[in-house]
Amino acid sequence: MVRVPGRGTAVRWPVVRPRSSLLALLVAAVLLPVACSGAHAKSATRGTADPTTATTERHAPTRSWVTEIATAKVPEVQVYLHKPGTPAPSTTTTASGGLSPIPRADLVSAGVAANDQGYLYDNPTYFKNPLVFEVVKDEGAWLRVSLLARPNHQTGWIRRSDVTLSTTRYRLVLRLSTFDLQAFDGDRKVVETHVVVGRPDTPTPLGTFFLTEKIQKWEGSAYGPWILATSAYSEALDSFTGGLPQVAFHGTNEPQLIGTRASNGCIRMPDAVDQRLHDLVPAGTPITIVN
Repeated sequence: MVRVPGRGTAVRWPVVRPRSSLLALLVAAVLLPVACSGAHAKSATRGTADPTTATTERHAPTRSWVTEIATAKVPEVQVYLHKPGTPAPSTTTTASGGLSPIPRADLVSAGVAANDQGYLYDNPTYFKNPLVFEVVKDEGAWLRVSLLARPNHQTGWIRRSDVTLSTTRYRLVLRLSTFDLQAFDGDRKVVETHVVVGRPDTPTPLGTFFLTEKIQKWEGSAYGPWILATSAYSEALDSFTGGLPQVAFHGTNEPQLIGTRASNGCIRMPDAVDQRLHDLVPAGTPITIVN
């Protein structure tokens, strides 16, 4: 876990299999720490499932693997939990397992705050990176986007005028049962490696997320050259060392643990792969995590 404050040819990296994560913790406005927690693509290696057969409504068109990314161009982006001008849903989303929602009225977490309409996100982020969202539905003046919030897998609506749009063909696919992480450019696999995933009591969350930002390590960090933060929060931890349990991909100073369930939910990888992914994939890249 880390401390985060609040308010062309496929490259196959060596597989380490010895004895058998960033919940990037977003700290509160008082500088709380962050925690470390845990497929679409065509793969014929080592008996893994063919990720191109796993489709969702989130990434259309499926065949071209194009994902639309919204990058904020205003200092604050208001996210509406239901589209303005449409009836409000009759039910509300609540966190499961007794975990507290993030954010909420009494907690401003690393520049994200709850309000009557939904959430307000600061731009740039706490780490001075551009604020990005993965677009899941484009309706012209309004965009439905994936959110960094708990419960996981929330979406909301933002104004198109608040962002600029770009696209990516990159995507990450993680299979927990085989500790296998793959990166794809369209249908072409460009990176593959084994990783550390969450322990049974602090599992890496399952589902479809996106890369929220890239955070360069600080002096003395055990997370390798880059922390690749995601839109997932731990579904087992309410906090981590006083911070929020945001899941991330990052390097490791314990490569002997690769191929095991040893993290608080984050995904640890060889430092060389950490650097490679930083160089390849943009913020907004979709991530699919399956068993």
